[in-house]
Amino acid sequence: MTDKGAYSITYTGYYDAESRPVRGVVPVEETVTLRVNDQPLVRLMCTPVHLEELSIGFLFNQGLIEALDEVAAVRYGNEDRCLDVQLHRDLEIPELRVFTSGCSGGATFEDVDRVDHRIESALRLTPQQVTGLMEKFSHVVAIYRRAGGVHGAALADGERLLCTTEDVGRNNALDKITGVCMREGLHTRDRVLLVSGRVSSEMLHKVARMGVAVVISRKSPTSLSVRLAQAWGVTLIGYARRRSFRVYAGAERVIAEGDER
Repeated sequence: MTDKGAYSITYTGYYDAESRPVRGVVPVEETVTLRVNDQPLVRLMCTPVHLEELSIGFLFNQGLIEALDEVAAVRYGNEDRCLDVQLHRDLEIPELRVFTSGCSGGATFEDVDRVDHRIESALRLTPQQVTGLMEKFSHVVAIYRRAGGVHGAALADGERLLCTTEDVGRNNALDKITGVCMREGLHTRDRVLLVSGRVSSEMLHKVARMGVAVVISRKSPTSLSVRLAQAWGVTLIGYARRRSFRVYAGAERVIAEGDER
């Protein structure tokens, strides 16, 4: 059975030389086909929660829509596992898809090295806010805490977490955040994005499209994501732990307590 992205199973646990059956859970992964105006666009390997938000966020982050009012309807069919999105306009389905380094085979329709998403933001964070946000994030990833094996993403205003999503794919979790914000009317500009996994160039591209000023990750960024963050003015923080982190780009947004620069 499944419950909010977790699948119940019985596995064999080994403890020293002894073994015994154990009831546990693993994260759910399914193949979902995204169709736009009845035309297949892409197949997504994903966790089947927040699927409507995933479809909307994916289309926005790929530059195929610019606002929620372009979407007439979204429907998910459990039997055929298809996400059907109807737009108020025609859409020419792109043919060129670049498969990225994202887990579950991320795909993008844009050359991230040839676009410019310069971020201008007055947002500033103290080191205590950086580590404090990551600590809060670690307590709200429900599927990960139950089953492990998934990536999380959260949007914050510097003090509070505004929304959180999870998926087996890093890029899917980020697309879901975008979709949730679009549907709930949450602004993403001048915000902080927290992610659990490696920050790839495709993720940095999506972050910049959202207007996010600061990205904080538990893991490392890639070389291209660092270059893009430097070029686009995004603050990129990696290896955020309880008392330490590394700033790879945009260090001017991290200030000492009481510093009003």
